[in-house]
Amino acid sequence: MKSLSSPGLLSVIIPNYNYGRFIAETIASVFRQDYGSIELVVVDDGSTDHSLEAIRDAIKRPNSLSRIEVVEMPTNSGKLAAMNAGLKYCVGEYVIVLDADDLLTDSYASRCIHELNEGRKEDPQLGFIYSNCQLVDENGADIGRGKSTAFDPSLIERFSFIPEPAVTLMAAVMEASPYDETIRKGTKHHKWRRIIENGWRGKHIAEPLFSYRMHGQNLSGIGSRVIDEIGGGHTGERLLSGYWPTQTR
Repeated sequence: MKSLSSPGLLSVIIPNYNYGRFIAETIASVFRQDYGSIELVVVDDGSTDHSLEAIRDAIKRPNSLSRIEVVEMPTNSGKLAAMNAGLKYCVGEYVIVLDADDLLTDSYASRCIHELNEGRKEDPQLGFIYSNCQLVDENGADIGRGKSTAFDPSLIERFSFIPEPAVTLMAAVMEASPYDETIRKGTKHHKWRRIIENGWRGKHIAEPLFSYRMHGQNLSGIGSRVIDEIGGGHTGERLLSGYWPTQTR
């Protein structure tokens, strides 16, 4: 059983399925955070590649995190099941769900938590902070910029516009969870719709504070169209139609 939340602590959940070639870099980006109070929960969702070996090697590297947990799911059960499992180990006041192929800038946590705490002084229902992103390819090379939109609760009825690593109050997440584990596509939309329908609001930072990696396993929806634009010779910022690629597993 999890204990009551620890004030100021950030819980980072990384659900992973067969992203062994990326997971070490993702974990390293958590280790580099300049925020001083972080716990990490990596949930391997029945991977069949070398993910577990990569995870075990990565968490041996020097770091200042308060705690690291590795949770092994016996079979592949989907991202929402992995998130539900990870939440059982979290005791933070804040939580991030970080995709196993994405990267945080070093100040991501401290910047978002500061914005959240400051914003809640005026709006107690402010529950999460999200940002724009840098688009990178499979090798980590910059290929463009992804832009989300300012928070508008009515948008969630039509599409998902909040990227996964938004820093969120644990209280908001616990009200919305457990998530429906039968959903395998549009997992982010399911998660954020539940949180927003509970009355929580978000704030958008119009700066690229994390890197969204685009590669063969996640090029669904708008992701494939961004790659098509880049392949056609277009460069610069990409407005991702206000939403982010859904994940299918």
